[in-house]
Amino acid sequence: MKTIINSINDALSMLHGLEQDLNITHFSPNELRVFYTIVMGNSKGKNKPNISEVVERSGMSRSTVYKTLRKLEDEEIIQLSQSGEDKRESMILLS
Repeated sequence: MKTIINSINDALSMLHGLEQDLNITHFSPNELRVFYTIVMGNSKGKNKPNISEVVERSGMSRSTVYKTLRKLEDEEIIQLSQSGEDKRESMILLS
């Protein structure tokens, strides 16, 4: 059990270091969750996830995701652009 706890502690330390490098240590839990959901969506070979995908993958409500995306956009972490395929949907670009 001690080995598992040490491994988790090491992973959390590395994650905190990454958050410092990315200058996102001030993010709220919701902002972190949405940010990581976007990044994970990008790492799966898809360049621009849309808002509906972030809502589905994060498990958060649509209104919470929208509010959080607006905050991330205000901080110039992301950019929102209208989808060319579905005008009702916005695509999310990492800045």
